[in-house]
Amino acid sequence: MNGSMKGFIDQARRRIYEGKRLITVVAINLSFVICHLSFAAGPADPVDQLHSQIDQILALAYSGQSTETLAERARPLLEKDFSFDLVTRQAIGPGWRQFTPGDQQKVTDLFTRLVIRIYAARVVGTQRPTITYGKTVTLTSDRCEIPTRVTAPNGDKPYSVVYRLINLPGGWRVYDVLIEGVSFVANYRAQFDDLVRRGGAAAVIKALEAKLAQPINPNS
Repeated sequence: MNGSMKGFIDQARRRIYEGKRLITVVAINLSFVICHLSFAAGPADPVDQLHSQIDQILALAYSGQSTETLAERARPLLEKDFSFDLVTRQAIGPGWRQFTPGDQQKVTDLFTRLVIRIYAARVVGTQRPTITYGKTVTLTSDRCEIPTRVTAPNGDKPYSVVYRLINLPGGWRVYDVLIEGVSFVANYRAQFDDLVRRGGAAAVIKALEAKLAQPINPNS
């Protein structure tokens, strides 16, 4: 093999080696970026996530805009925070399986609107309250409770709010709220059980439409 041919082969080998090295470096950097983005997409800790969600809702509620449209403005945030499908299924109970897919969708849509109206009504006040977060209680491998204490600056008596969350593919989502020990889901389950027995999905839909037509009661 002459010198020129040997030099050509050595140069080709160096280029192949450098190409493989570049691919390795790119792959490592890409893996780092993907990993970084997956952690940056949202806090893994449920308390951090809930704290961030509540702060966004309170900032919206006390932004100086009209409280009449708060439920409408808060809906996009609350739809990311709550698992409304699960909330609705739990509130209806075993009767849910008797509903047609169309009825299930209708009930979910109506109940979602009702929950958002009630939640929005509860955060409205003259001054922004202080939220104190307690220690997370693990219920199962994918469910937990986060107790909070709500204190209004106007001197009203503080009250407890416990959020129950489930870890879904999109992150932690609220599936029930306990206010002073009373479960929102259980409260509505008691109301819906009789409606389902007497009139099925049609009775539930009629009752929800009637509630939405009335002025909202945050304690209902």
